[in-house]
Amino acid sequence: MKWSSRQYFIALNMVPGIGGRRLQVLEKHFGSLANAWHAPREELFKVKGIGQKIIEGFERAKPNICPIKEEEWARRLNARIITLYDDEYPGFLRRLVVPPPVLYVAGRLATEEGIAVVGSRRPSARGITHCKAFTGYLAKQGQVIVSGLARGIDFYAHMEALERNAPTIAVVGSNFGNLYPSDHKNLARRIVQNKGAVVTEFSSRCSTVPGNFPRRNRIIAGLSKGVLVVQAGLKSGALGTADWALELGIEVWSIPGEIHDPLKVGNHNLIKQGAFLVTDPQELLTNEPIIEKGGFAQSVESLFEAGCHANEIAARLNLPISQVLAELSILQVELKRKVSR
Repeated sequence: MKWSSRQYFIALNMVPGIGGRRLQVLEKHFGSLANAWHAPREELFKVKGIGQKIIEGFERAKPNICPIKEEEWARRLNARIITLYDDEYPGFLRRLVVPPPVLYVAGRLATEEGIAVVGSRRPSARGITHCKAFTGYLAKQGQVIVSGLARGIDFYAHMEALERNAPTIAVVGSNFGNLYPSDHKNLARRIVQNKGAVVTEFSSRCSTVPGNFPRRNRIIAGLSKGVLVVQAGLKSGALGTADWALELGIEVWSIPGEIHDPLKVGNHNLIKQGAFLVTDPQELLTNEPIIEKGGFAQSVESLFEAGCHANEIAARLNLPISQVLAELSILQVELKRKVSR
């Protein structure tokens, strides 16, 4: 059976081990993906980066792959398939060195980049409060909220967007037939019903494995004009999204916290690497610190500028020394930013 160019694209994307980079190589080598699909084994061996393991997997998979059936499968799940060949493919994803060749989409993709809100899967009560406050502000300002449908910060970001009747995009690390996590299926339906979208690059043949989630993170960053990290430990997956954002040259914002909080280690490391420190939601859209009149932060700053040391500030304000030191570290970072400008 002869397929269209985009259908060969879908078919090759379903072959284990053939991702975006190898698709580019195959198309360049054979002149078209149709030629690549029908190429004999000896010709495939001539392609750089296509070894015996990939070829054997290709030969095993081919009899079971039909892009027409794949499109029918997607439609049954109220989704559609978008390829790099299609006009609907998000232009901002093309910023990636190797953009996902195929997207499975349920719902409506925004025509403008959103703002990603990411963080720990096991956030603290304060982390949840911060997530709701910052996401709520962004939603009120008409921003599309992008996240990963995971438990924790992702969940609260999507929920806050829905509460504000704002569109939100969920990028998942599984295929639509086995949506992960399964207890968020209702959330996914609500997102689609509220003029948002659920997006994945994983076909019906893909299993949900840990390696899917770092790949998903690049799409979250690619669909965004900035990434807000709410709460992230040392090895949080949210840091992967931030890394992709930095590679793409888009803004990364990080909410600081208490210096010994293990759920803030990742946030503080990002700030050291140049992420923009934010303590007020309005800073996300202005990239300028919001200085509050009165309150704890100004009290610490005033005493520090008057020449008081940390211990003296803690005693005067009847605060733990750790809290004072955390605030002083924030003030120092803000001062450095002002000087660098």
